[in-house]
Amino acid sequence: MEEEVKQKYVRSGKVIQKARKKAREIAEPGTEYREIADTVEDLIRNEGLEPAFPVNLSADEEAAHYSPGTGTERVIGEDEVLKIDIGAHCDGYIADTALTVNPSGKHQKMIETNREILEKALEFVKPGKTVGEFGTFVQNQIPDEYNVVRNLTGHYLGHYTQHAGVSIPNNRNASNHVFEKGDAIAIEPFLTKGSGKIKEGKEGNIYLGQGGNVRGRAERKLLKQVKGFEGLPFSPRWFDSFSGRDKMALKKLVQSGAVKSYPILREVDKGIVTQAEHTVLVGVDDGENIVTTRSD
Repeated sequence: MEEEVKQKYVRSGKVIQKARKKAREIAEPGTEYREIADTVEDLIRNEGLEPAFPVNLSADEEAAHYSPGTGTERVIGEDEVLKIDIGAHCDGYIADTALTVNPSGKHQKMIETNREILEKALEFVKPGKTVGEFGTFVQNQIPDEYNVVRNLTGHYLGHYTQHAGVSIPNNRNASNHVFEKGDAIAIEPFLTKGSGKIKEGKEGNIYLGQGGNVRGRAERKLLKQVKGFEGLPFSPRWFDSFSGRDKMALKKLVQSGAVKSYPILREVDKGIVTQAEHTVLVGVDDGENIVTTRSD
């Protein structure tokens, strides 16, 4: 990894550390989801970077891919288990992190267990280890009372690419892919008391431009704005204005395949899900890892 690229990853991570802290401060009962998302995303922009994707705020059995829309008034409940997934990029080099909060503390044990598993996983990753060995190691750390979510995984990070081809499961798998010095990866175990399987639900207000030609004037205008996100996921909240006509244009773009809509991912048994995630640069500091999104 070139030093300039490394420093851009590190820069993204330092901004994300601030974003994590702010998210934890404001995620209190009664706070609107949109306030959390807007505040965190604005912090990233005020630091001179851009969000790598809309802040995900997925509660309870929702595991991923919910972000508040333009008219959302949803608020945090005291017993809610809220996953806050945050990304920032510096010239396309991404830091990806997630934390879980539960204001009442009712599910704090599972949250803490997940954090501990993540820390052990971060120590395990070394150049020469395989993705299969990693999955077996992580699964062996999980107490009998929980299940790992099997069809949500960590992943490689690429330039302007959040999921760069190679998945990193948190359970036993047959992958012989070898971690190498300079790899940029996101490690993110999910725990649940459910069966550990996720299914797709309704749309979660997160979109991704996929290109293509469209006919309508409103669709062409909107697609031009979408291209400004450089192939990274976006939210309708990010447009300067988003009228009813724009909403219809976005719907048509999804129907045509020019834009992808991410569905909310839910645990099939409605089991509470927790998440913990950090971004790692493998072996780049005299053979040691740099966890870009961890401040301690």
